[in-house]
Amino acid sequence: MSHRKLNLNLHHKLSRWNFIKTGLVIFSLALCFICNRTYFWYPPSLASAWNNIWVDIVGLFAGVILIICGALDLHVDIVVKTGLGVSVAYLTVLIIAESFHVVGANYIVLVPLMMLEAYTIANLMQIAYEYEPEQC
Repeated sequence: MSHRKLNLNLHHKLSRWNFIKTGLVIFSLALCFICNRTYFWYPPSLASAWNNIWVDIVGLFAGVILIICGALDLHVDIVVKTGLGVSVAYLTVLIIAESFHVVGANYIVLVPLMMLEAYTIANLMQIAYEYEPEQC
């Protein structure tokens, strides 16, 4: 086995692991928000919309899609791209909701979580950049 082929195989396995670990982060975040239905509280007029169970279910499904794509080495474009797109959208909504708390209510406790979510978005962009659809 040549050195180049070995590097390609290692890269392929790392890409699968990126799908799995990022899916686990998103799934875990959504699960935490499902368990705490009063997590978002500022501004009070938006709290019910941001604590909506359906928003968190979208996050659960996005995480599961990424985990399945990584675990099964799935290269179905519509599934992978949907999982990546919905995951980025979900995390972006979370960052926006949390920024209202940080800026509007000076609730600095959320900054580390926002950094995790920003890192996860960057990781999703890296996955999307490295993703190679299966050639027929």
